[in-house]
Amino acid sequence: MAPGVRSLVVALFCLAFLFGCGGGEESDIADPPAEEADVDVSETTTTTTDSSATEDTTQVQEGTAGGEVVGAGQSQGREPVPFVLNFDQPVPPDFRAAYQRRTLIAVYFYETGRDPFFPQGLEVDDMVNTSMEELQGEYPTIEFFSYDIASPGNAQTSETLESGQYGTLAAQLNVGYTPFVATMAPSGDGYVILNRLHGYTPQPVLSQILFDLSSIEVADNSSDTQVGVDAVELTESGGGIEYFVVSNAGENPVDLQGFSLRLFDPETGEVTNDSPGVMVEDSLEVPPGDSVSVGRVPDVTDADGNVVAGTFGGGQRLDLAPGDQVALLDSGGAVAATFSV
Repeated sequence: MAPGVRSLVVALFCLAFLFGCGGGEESDIADPPAEEADVDVSETTTTTTDSSATEDTTQVQEGTAGGEVVGAGQSQGREPVPFVLNFDQPVPPDFRAAYQRRTLIAVYFYETGRDPFFPQGLEVDDMVNTSMEELQGEYPTIEFFSYDIASPGNAQTSETLESGQYGTLAAQLNVGYTPFVATMAPSGDGYVILNRLHGYTPQPVLSQILFDLSSIEVADNSSDTQVGVDAVELTESGGGIEYFVVSNAGENPVDLQGFSLRLFDPETGEVTNDSPGVMVEDSLEVPPGDSVSVGRVPDVTDADGNVVAGTFGGGQRLDLAPGDQVALLDSGGAVAATFSV
């Protein structure tokens, strides 16, 4: 090939290469559009560790308004999704008991450490966790459950999960990234998941979904007294109760006279005034935002070294063991709070 022809061919090849690669210009050929996730709530396999419901998620938006992150959590499903808890897999005893009593449930998962997949400094888990804790007192008919995503537990059965361990619950609820919040209500033989939120969700949005949940009328046995059980200390032998601590998250004082701490039936999840337990027989007021310790005898001291504010009666042998579930019943026999020993 002549040198001139060879030079012309090389020049044409270079031009073709530059135009083919864009040559620093935008190509006229548009990139194919990203596929959008379809939300299908008609199918669910929540009784196993898989779920066929495709999640519809939106990227968390960032902002700097007032130093606060701006964004919103996304509801995972536009219609209620049927849910049936699989008791053959390890699930938290406190969650199982609430499920069996068919109460309104709000459950959320969080991560204590910083997640590298979130923007630096976002700390959305802490923000949502704090919001849920602040809102609990406003919705006493809802039972709240929170779990650190790093504490699944290694139990083979539900009964051996320790307090705070969630077993297979995260998989059964199809938890994705944290923070994760789900609201659930009884329906038919099981439950329906009304909302499933991933990522940062502003407190007003959380309050709205909790308000909607609390508006559902259910035939449960939940008290509207805003108290909680913060601790239960067992006796050195016999599985009895040395003392327990009750806190008041409400705006008014609560008199614990007639309140009782009762053991759940592990088979049925039922608890009544006839269940084994102890009762506060004398007047004992818990101020708003405060807590009191109740002991088996007047000279018992609690973990803070303070003498108990009052005593309980009953005293039958309870044979409690770590992991057992107890419920604080109000004077009318309704469940005011639950606790895993």
